[in-house]
Amino acid sequence: MSDIYKDINSNYERLSEAEREVIHFILKFEEIEGLKLKDIKDALYISNTTVIRACKKLNYATFNELKAAFIQSREKKKQIYPKQSNFLHVLDSIKKETLTTLELVDEKNIDKICNCLINARRIFCIGTESSAQVASEFNDKLKSIDFWTNDFSDKRLIERIPKISTFQDVVVVFSLSGRHEELDEIMIEAKCNRTTIISVTNIAATKLKSISTYCVLTSNTGNQKKFCSRLMLHMMSNLIYEKLITKVPIFDGTSRN
Repeated sequence: MSDIYKDINSNYERLSEAEREVIHFILKFEEIEGLKLKDIKDALYISNTTVIRACKKLNYATFNELKAAFIQSREKKKQIYPKQSNFLHVLDSIKKETLTTLELVDEKNIDKICNCLINARRIFCIGTESSAQVASEFNDKLKSIDFWTNDFSDKRLIERIPKISTFQDVVVVFSLSGRHEELDEIMIEAKCNRTTIISVTNIAATKLKSISTYCVLTSNTGNQKKFCSRLMLHMMSNLIYEKLITKVPIFDGTSRN
């Protein structure tokens, strides 16, 4: 994982709302080499001080240092995936989202998540609306390797989880937007039972990230179509599963529990 994305991941919660807008603006800016402080200031109606403060919170002393880190990261991407002039725009968007999301991955974090799933008595996979399919497919994958797991997309069923979950259980939340107040409140209730909360959501989901015991982040798509974000959720769920099957023992056909 490149340093710039590691720094964003580690320090995102320290940023104010205005400072987060600065980072989102830079992430979506196409020609990073030509980006100036004035461009950010004029686009977001903020002061230079706000931009510099965001840089420092991410461990970069100046705006130029932060910009250089982004440039270095994007140059590496170009070396791996050279730009094709006739490439469809939608595929180009997927490529960018995929690369950015993969750079947010922390292998140690994925390893800890896998250990939690292996040691869980029960696993509750949650997804609402556009995220429900991701939760359902992840639930099916876990069942295929003999984990006790169920998926939940109906609000009434999700509300029951804090009433039955314990410190031995794990809740895995897939959230496209990461901004679902009712779901956040339910997760807080479950966490009061010392239930482990694992979330797979986008980088802007500050509250859900703070609630979660472990969080896997995807790139924030801004104004892009929802299908791209959902694809990133699928990708991260597959990454967790692929890592998980390297850690679980060979089963003899009997239940794990």
